[in-house]
Amino acid sequence: MHTRLALTASIATLLLAACGESPAPDERAPADESPAVQEGVAAPASQQSRDDAITLSPLEPEEDAETFRARVEGMSEEDQAAATFQRELRMARGCEPGDAPLHRFEPRERGEDESSADYNGAIAAEFLRSNAEQPCVYNTSSGLQFRIERAAGPDNPSPVRGEYVRVHYAGQLLDGTEFDSSYARGEPAQFPSDRLIAGWVEALPLMRVGEKWTLYIAPELGYGARGTPGGPIPPNAALVFQLELLGLPDRE
Repeated sequence: MHTRLALTASIATLLLAACGESPAPDERAPADESPAVQEGVAAPASQQSRDDAITLSPLEPEEDAETFRARVEGMSEEDQAAATFQRELRMARGCEPGDAPLHRFEPRERGEDESSADYNGAIAAEFLRSNAEQPCVYNTSSGLQFRIERAAGPDNPSPVRGEYVRVHYAGQLLDGTEFDSSYARGEPAQFPSDRLIAGWVEALPLMRVGEKWTLYIAPELGYGARGTPGGPIPPNAALVFQLELLGLPDRE
């Protein structure tokens, strides 16, 4: 029986508390199927017009655009969507952000007559619009944005919904304020992957063990209009997480 790490009075606790506030994505595929086919991912605008020139992850088998189109021709619409998703996720894994900062957005000053909720909602929308155009940033159909900082090969497993995960993470507001970090505490966190904010619930089954992603989470995929009353996250806040999937305890 695997030992579960106790959650500290931290964002891990807040994440668990948020599961009642945010809608969870649909059930994921079983462990022996790809967990990534349930959501559609759109390539960044800068890449959509040059499909033949994209860089696929060197960790995956090579396939040019013409070969891909020939392979999916005749498939059902659902199977084509699944195949397209897998190709676009390979594109994300092949993109190399290098030493790029987490983001380049600088929030404007809050207006004198602007409520905290209105201000945060406005800058969240502005941030997500501009961030979607940044190199290596991809979007899912829900509006979740992500950038793969370190990719892993297809032999590395992905969690299924509800499976316990062991992760390192750090969370920031758009102004750079870090509200929690397992790195700073010096130990990873461990919790079930379906009892988290919606942005994490969606992202984790797409990740492979050993990968590190940056998540750009819209308010509706985070803590919504309430934020964390009395806590560090204001209402309608967009969040930036660095998330590293270290392991799947129940498979170790």
